[in-house]
Amino acid sequence: MNYSTEDTNFEIIANVGRLFRKYRKALHLSQKDIQCKTGVSLFTISAFENGNGQGMSLAHFLLLLDSVGLVEGFADIIPDIPGIDPEKLWKSQK
Repeated sequence: MNYSTEDTNFEIIANVGRLFRKYRKALHLSQKDIQCKTGVSLFTISAFENGNGQGMSLAHFLLLLDSVGLVEGFADIIPDIPGIDPEKLWKSQK
């Protein structure tokens, strides 16, 4: 999925939700199946799949990605920086 700087956050979230629905259906999982696996409400799942997930928590987003096997790729978005310990950096800024 490639995005340009012209895409709004809303458009990106809507596209991710639609792609999530495609993955879910390709795996022959219902929204109820996803709810049982994640504990995320049917309302939240439906809203996400319909492009209205901008208020969803990051925790729920990661649970949903994990339920269709996509959470591993999510870690690649913010890769480790060699030689930098994020915890030490955070402590030094306090």
